[in-house]
Order: sequence, then C-alpha cells, then structure tokens
Amino acid sequence: MPLIRAVIVTGVLLVWLTGCADYDPPIQGDHASDKYKADLEKCRTSSTETVRLKNAATPQSWVISPFTGPPKVHALIRKCMVDKGYVLEKPEK
Repeated sequence: MPLIRAVIVTGVLLVWLTGCADYDPPIQGDHASDKYKADLEKCRTSSTETVRLKNAATPQSWVISPFTGPPKVHALIRKCMVDKGYVLEKPEK
C-alpha cells in the first residue's frame, strides 16, 4: 500500500510541476531580452511558491492542486508581469 501511495503522490507532483514550469505569458515585447527573462523567472518562482503554499494549507486543496494549481500559477505570473510594467497582448477573459 505505501508503494502505491508513493507512486500516486509522485505522479501528482510531476503533473503539477510540469504544468507550471515553462509558461510564457502573452506579453508584448522582446521575450529574448535578459531583463524579460529575469523578470519572468522571478514571477514564476514567486507565483509557484504562493500557489504551492495555498494548496498545502488543507488536504482537500492539496488533492485537487494538479488541476487547479497551473491555472492559478499562470494567472499570478501574468499579474506579476503586468505589475512590472509589461503589457498583455490580448486581454484575459
């Protein structure tokens, strides 16, 4: 039984982490510039950590985090980049 639990937990974590890792928001401007890359990495790190802590607050939120986590992280990354002065290419619905 512990082996099955470990496999499930590992699978859930991998799905969640891969859903957030390479997200590049639809921002106007040069995505190859060093400033953009540095700002994006800071936003990814802070957004992922914020959502991770919220998801770890209760067992229920942790269980559904592979499904709810990535959209929340993406939204926080977009907000962070806009707060840094970047402009979204198209408005979010």
